[in-house]
Amino acid sequence: MMLTFPWICLLLGFFLLSGILLTKSSHRFGVPSLLLYLALGVFIGNGGPFDFVYDFPEFTLSYSNVALALILFIGGLETDFKHIKPILGRGLALSTVGVMLTAGLIAVFLHTLFGIRYLEGLLVGSVLSSTDAAAVFSILDSKGLRLKEHISETLELESGTNDPMAFFLTTAFTSLLSDSDTSIVYWIEMFFKEMAVGLIMGGMIGWIASVMLQRIRLNTRGMYPVFILAVILMGVGGITILHGNVLLGMYVTGMVLSSYREKWLGRKETYLFFESISWLMEISLFVILGLQVFPRNMLDFLPQALIITGFLVLIARPISVFVTLTPFRASLQKKIFVSWVGLRGATPIVFSLIPLISRVRVADVIFNTVFAVVIISVLLQGTTLGWLANRLKLNESQADASRL
Repeated sequence: MMLTFPWICLLLGFFLLSGILLTKSSHRFGVPSLLLYLALGVFIGNGGPFDFVYDFPEFTLSYSNVALALILFIGGLETDFKHIKPILGRGLALSTVGVMLTAGLIAVFLHTLFGIRYLEGLLVGSVLSSTDAAAVFSILDSKGLRLKEHISETLELESGTNDPMAFFLTTAFTSLLSDSDTSIVYWIEMFFKEMAVGLIMGGMIGWIASVMLQRIRLNTRGMYPVFILAVILMGVGGITILHGNVLLGMYVTGMVLSSYREKWLGRKETYLFFESISWLMEISLFVILGLQVFPRNMLDFLPQALIITGFLVLIARPISVFVTLTPFRASLQKKIFVSWVGLRGATPIVFSLIPLISRVRVADVIFNTVFAVVIISVLLQGTTLGWLANRLKLNESQADASRL
């Protein structure tokens, strides 16, 4: 089928409308909406009933990076630093030490069971090491969970800050596999440089934008969110040019802007605008990732994906959470729940495109396996979060209901 301009408009409108209707249906039947967005892309795309082939990994990765940057910015914008300050240490520990532990455990497991080289195993582990902010919070919100022990804040901070670490590790191990001349020392230096540039630039962009928002007077209040959107796009471009970590930079930008939100104009319109943008990015991101996969290829890797998911969910994630939270005060129930909430969503699929584009030897295996792992993870963990929170007596909503 030739994708002329009218067909492109028709398909874009169809995807967005379908995503909105699927969100309503997912709340009714308890199926995570993220899974339905993926299914929509798979159904329309490669191997579906239509004469339509989508195989554009470079474009998909570029679009996904912008979408993730916006999602993380919005996550930072909706974060109240006062709420996350008490759990800052444990959240950052989960997003750094926890990510590295998960990647390392998966590498050892893959080497022991499948004979995969440690470097390739570390690449797979890096791709799968981050939890998905969009996946975690869309499911928590849809189930109406109000969690005790600052669990929501811990998950909010972890899922917002572990993507930069996982992205860096994925890029580093992809480079080490595709270019044997690259040294580990070089990537250690790059780690500190990228994180420092992302952190500093994100803070500067957020502060400058907040100062401008306090002083300028635009003609209409609807222009303020457009102003912030322009700042975000400039920030993404600027941080990328300076070789900083864009995902970290955008999250920090959102948090800094949020800390000054009482002082700048148009904040009500801004939050409504970016809430809509967040849904737009989430729906479009999952649909386009669903378009990119070839279902027949993915089914060939389903058995090993089941094994990897079982190890990730039942062993690797719990070990990384329990070890990371040991220095902090956390109940056994909290550790169990945080272990189980480590959903894999769009970010692992996006990161698996990096070795695919770089033509790493096992890239096709990684992409299809990761896609299958994400589906299993969302189905298994996403549908049981409410039940587990109630069983562990961590749901304040349930406690309130029992007192009535």
